[in-house]
Amino acid sequence: MKKTLKRMAAAALLTLSVLLTGEAFAQNTVVGRVVDTNNVPLIGVNVVVKGTTTGTTTGSDGNYSIKVGENQTLVFSYLGYTTVEEVVGKRTAINVKMNEEATQLGAVEIVNIGYGTTTRRDLTGSVAKADLGTMMKANVTNFDQALGGRIAGVVVTTGDGSLGAEANITIRGNNSLTQSNAPLYIIDGFPSEGSFATSINPADIESIDVLKDASATAIYGARGANGVIVINTKRGTEGKPTVNFSASFSLSHIANKVDLMDSYEFVRLQEELINDSSMESSYYGYSEEYGRNLTLDDYRNIPGIDWQDKLYRTAFQQNYNVSLSGGNKEGLRYNVGFSALDQDGIIIRSNFQRYQGKANFTLPITKKLTLNANANYSRTATNGVNPTTAETTSSSSGWLMYSVWGYRPVTAPGQDILDSILDASIDGSNDYRFNPVKTAKNEYRKTLVDYLNANLALTWKITPELTFKTTGGYVMNKRRREEFNGTETYTGYPGSPSGKGVNGAIYWTDQANWSNENTLNYKRRFGRSHNVDLMAGLSFQGQKNTYDGVSATQITSEELGIAGLHTGNYQSVASNYYDWRMMSMFLRANYNFRYKYYLTFSFRADGSSKFPSDNRWGYFPSVGASWNFNRENLFKNSEWLNNGKLRFSWGLTGNNRTQTPYDFYSQITVTPGSGNSFDYVFNGDRVPGYYISNMANEKLKWETTEQYNVGIDLGFFDDRLKVTADWYDKVTRDLLLYALLPASAGYEQGMLNIGSIRNRGFEFTLETVNIKTRQFQWSTSFNIAFNRNKILGLVDNQNSLQTSVSWETRFNSQFPYISQVGKPTGMMYGFIYEGTYKPEDFNADGSLRDGIPAYKGNTMQPGDLKYRDMNGDGKIDDYDRTIIGCGQPLHTGGFNNSFNWKDFDLNIFFSWSYGNDILNANRLVFEAGWKSQTNQFASFANRWTPENASSNMPRANATGSEEYSSRVIEDGSFLRLKNVSLGYTIPSRQLRKAGISSMRIYVSADNIWTLTDYSGPDPEVSTRNSVLTPGFDWSAYPRAYGFTAGVNITF
Repeated sequence: MKKTLKRMAAAALLTLSVLLTGEAFAQNTVVGRVVDTNNVPLIGVNVVVKGTTTGTTTGSDGNYSIKVGENQTLVFSYLGYTTVEEVVGKRTAINVKMNEEATQLGAVEIVNIGYGTTTRRDLTGSVAKADLGTMMKANVTNFDQALGGRIAGVVVTTGDGSLGAEANITIRGNNSLTQSNAPLYIIDGFPSEGSFATSINPADIESIDVLKDASATAIYGARGANGVIVINTKRGTEGKPTVNFSASFSLSHIANKVDLMDSYEFVRLQEELINDSSMESSYYGYSEEYGRNLTLDDYRNIPGIDWQDKLYRTAFQQNYNVSLSGGNKEGLRYNVGFSALDQDGIIIRSNFQRYQGKANFTLPITKKLTLNANANYSRTATNGVNPTTAETTSSSSGWLMYSVWGYRPVTAPGQDILDSILDASIDGSNDYRFNPVKTAKNEYRKTLVDYLNANLALTWKITPELTFKTTGGYVMNKRRREEFNGTETYTGYPGSPSGKGVNGAIYWTDQANWSNENTLNYKRRFGRSHNVDLMAGLSFQGQKNTYDGVSATQITSEELGIAGLHTGNYQSVASNYYDWRMMSMFLRANYNFRYKYYLTFSFRADGSSKFPSDNRWGYFPSVGASWNFNRENLFKNSEWLNNGKLRFSWGLTGNNRTQTPYDFYSQITVTPGSGNSFDYVFNGDRVPGYYISNMANEKLKWETTEQYNVGIDLGFFDDRLKVTADWYDKVTRDLLLYALLPASAGYEQGMLNIGSIRNRGFEFTLETVNIKTRQFQWSTSFNIAFNRNKILGLVDNQNSLQTSVSWETRFNSQFPYISQVGKPTGMMYGFIYEGTYKPEDFNADGSLRDGIPAYKGNTMQPGDLKYRDMNGDGKIDDYDRTIIGCGQPLHTGGFNNSFNWKDFDLNIFFSWSYGNDILNANRLVFEAGWKSQTNQFASFANRWTPENASSNMPRANATGSEEYSSRVIEDGSFLRLKNVSLGYTIPSRQLRKAGISSMRIYVSADNIWTLTDYSGPDPEVSTRNSVLTPGFDWSAYPRAYGFTAGVNITF
């Protein structure tokens, strides 16, 4: 019986086993389609039944068909894409979307390039992406301020600490001597030759990509020579509506005050400059407090007035941002927001405000048709005096900082100088200085800017491989500048040498840009190895500019302010208009073989109305190639090298940023009618006339830059260590320059294509993840860039350009800068200072000893300035001027450390500049003593005197002090702790009841420490910032350091 039961059980088990096996091997046919993230079919995808050798591949349309059991799994694998596994189950159709691999040279990092995006893996050019996560932790009102030191090869120069001022950005050096070197900006797809940085809220920016080499920039042709900065603002994403709110509050204070002479040192200096009777009335009169006449020693205990303390203040700033974003599964996306900024300056009565709103939408009209709309509007207002502008450039007294530093700290007993408009002890006809506090309080200065950027884009997905896109955009920039000077201002005071009386002015500048761009893109993979991405386009763009201005003097209704201009005498009415148009055709072809070997070709033809008909069109090709060598078998399974790419590119780009669109025409100039040599005489009277001032040039054409670039990208240990290095060599030819013409030509000057300039450089970026645990992470980024600039040629028979700077009559006719063939641009030029003449340099009769030259034939004294006789002719004259400094840095860079511990984050950022010189023109006035009753820098207390005969600081009012020389050339190198921020993210579990998704609170500090040898207030300065005059420091708006507290909340 037992045997029978065992047999029956065995039979049952065998039957069940057969049934189960049959079920397992019952197969169905599964079909489907495999596409990438752009819904483009992937051809040749391996589709394999997991654990077997059964498989197939997708066809030309991405479709496949395979027999598989219900309990089995399909594995989809494809070179360059992340493997996908799908359990079959009861399904008979399985469609798969494959993502590109994240481990292949940053494949999932999306990079914005010309007219589209690509992945880091697929780049052949040099493109850098800004790390907004750390960059925006600094308290900046403009995005350009935050870029400084963040990206190798991108030099951001802020002339000083002025409110609302846009920074000057250069990429890989200056390509032009006289035309703009600013990059082209692409803001939400709209090309713009201005950044409008003050009008864009940094909190709205999603990404910033910098295109540096010709492979990346040549697609922008005539405007790509200076590099391209692509900015995209934030857009909505799929999901429920999300509200983001942020608020921050800041306090700022002047970073460095200038050390000035104290009361004792100041009065002691006056003893050397004015006579005894003036000293008696000004400083040594009877004092009620002392009960006698004052003496010099009494001033050791008299504190005096600190005019810097009177002018500067602790400034408050508040900044608010709110946005709403979201989207649905059907493709609708939206992001709308508003921001408000109110920033006080550290100079009293100065202020910057911005109110801004933005909106962007993505609307799927049909499955193949999508509409994108973007709009950004802002109004900014800048109020208050600015030290970098003056009522007159003929006298240093016209600049605000002259009075702040030079105004007397002490006066005669009982004299009130603090509340007086003028200093009564000074003859205003010779030295018209004005109470700086009165200037800051009473001069009305206001600049209003309205900015609108609006564009629409329609995308038509004709087929999965073929896409057409058309965009239309409009950018408006309206600027209104108001100035009003009442009776307690520099020019409005009744005793002002200007004779204007109460005066005012209004200036309007309107700029309107329009653009239409059309592109057709074809992207497809052929077989398993060949990937093609083709793009062709047609573009139209135009700009018109209108300028109007009116000024009035002798205004009778001062109480009306700027509204009372009509009650005065109109001094001038000005109007100007110009416009330009450009048409462009372009194409780009990208090819790669198995994501290993890449080739890119682009070509653009630009036709611009800025050039004559024979040279209206410019042609700009480029080619780039790269090799992802980490995909070779040698490294394919490497545990230490996961990314490796070599890059090479060559291309031509152009610069059409002429000063006006009409430089190729002859221009007519009106003579002033006041004795000018071009005036005309009728009936014995000189009257103004018109004459042709410059020669027409029907051969004028683009500046063209040819650039080579070689680069390498490396990633080690799963990108824990990343290296990017680039070497470039670019030469700009056919420079646009105004050339002085011989009298026989019949013209003063003409715009010509003459000369060339070279920039060579090396860029290096290192990113490391030093520690990465579940609770603690520490990462570092470091970048450094070297650039060497050299002029290769200028006008025939001319080997240099000399440049002057207007700020003070004594120096305005001199040329402190020179640009010579074979040397960098904008070299500082003057005498080499060898100290002061010492008593031993003179004979008993007061004459100079043999072999010691005199300055320009003057009778020299001990303490006068001694200059080097460069040509050895035994005298000091203008032929002894030479190069004395260079405003271009040897290298620039930045260094950032980010720490995260649990819910805390700490970010520390340094930036630097090394090897650049600064021409400290402030010292020409405040280490000279050529004006009595004028305070000086504290360093001037060590000037030459008979008791201090070994000093190399010139004596007061020394002969030779009114010259540019190496005495005032200083090393401008600096290392600055630019930003430190500490934040805490509150755990989400503590916020859910309040409907809050996330909240971060933070504190930050900006510009809190600087290491430099520069004696001036700030080494990051260039108040005459141009290619030909870099590093000039005179009357700069002081830079501030500040502390910020803020909160970011997401609902």
